[in-house]
Amino acid sequence: MKNSNDKFLSVKDVSSLTGFSLRALANQRTKKIGFPYYKFGRRVFYKESEVLACLGSNKVETTNQADHNAS
Repeated sequence: MKNSNDKFLSVKDVSSLTGFSLRALANQRTKKIGFPYYKFGRRVFYKESEVLACLGSNKVETTNQADHNAS
């Protein structure tokens, strides 16, 4: 899905957004796992929409414990 408002995020931005350390993001890139990324020279960037999509795809549905006990 192409988003004309999509922006590139720095590694620091992604770290702040996701809680992953800079080292963890670097390790993921080395292992070719984690978020898709782009390299411009030696600099690494991530597309905001792709990071958010990856985070959303790892969602685990749960039930509310109070609702479960009421049954």
